[in-house]
Amino acid sequence: MNTFKKIYCDFDGTVSKKDSVNEFLRLFADEKWLEIEERWARGEISSQVCLKKQTALLPQMDEAMLENYIRNIELSEGFIEFYEQMKQKGVEIVILSDGYDMFIKKTLQNHGLDVKYFANTLTYKDGKFDVEFYNTNPACSRNSGTCKCAQVGEKDFCYVGDGVSDFCIAKKAKKVFAKSSLKKYCDEAGVKYIEFADFRDILDAFRKGEKQNAAN
Repeated sequence: MNTFKKIYCDFDGTVSKKDSVNEFLRLFADEKWLEIEERWARGEISSQVCLKKQTALLPQMDEAMLENYIRNIELSEGFIEFYEQMKQKGVEIVILSDGYDMFIKKTLQNHGLDVKYFANTLTYKDGKFDVEFYNTNPACSRNSGTCKCAQVGEKDFCYVGDGVSDFCIAKKAKKVFAKSSLKKYCDEAGVKYIEFADFRDILDAFRKGEKQNAAN
């Protein structure tokens, strides 16, 4: 359990309490974003097409409103403690997200966390939004904006996630922590996993692993 050099984590709904992109769209975008989301969930459109269309539904917004939203993005219970303990052990945490990089960057900064991340680039200029994709992979089965599998170089890694964008990479991880849609997928696909509600559960699992190693 504690031999991993890197632990890869999804952001929205995993590191963050809520899906920061969906919550942003729910609060500010035209409600058509839900129809687009459903088409993506059914596999009818790629995540790139989905997020491009959804971002286009956002209204013009002043910077103060945007910053206020990001300031209120909450981290999962136990994540800061998990980050600090892994840092002490020399284990690197890397965030892999098919969401907005701006939300991740500023949320981490707000909490003083130095975590490497890969995500889609949200641009904001003159009150208007757009999204660009610089972490794509032509071989990606879902044509994701950020292909998570392409960002992982090692064979032995731990993955923590909760959603559709985590399905593919979960099959390749040596250890998986799953909840929500990812948990359901793992059950159906026969992928072994440890269920978690937040990072306090993951911390407990790592501590149990340490005790077992010590006993052996």
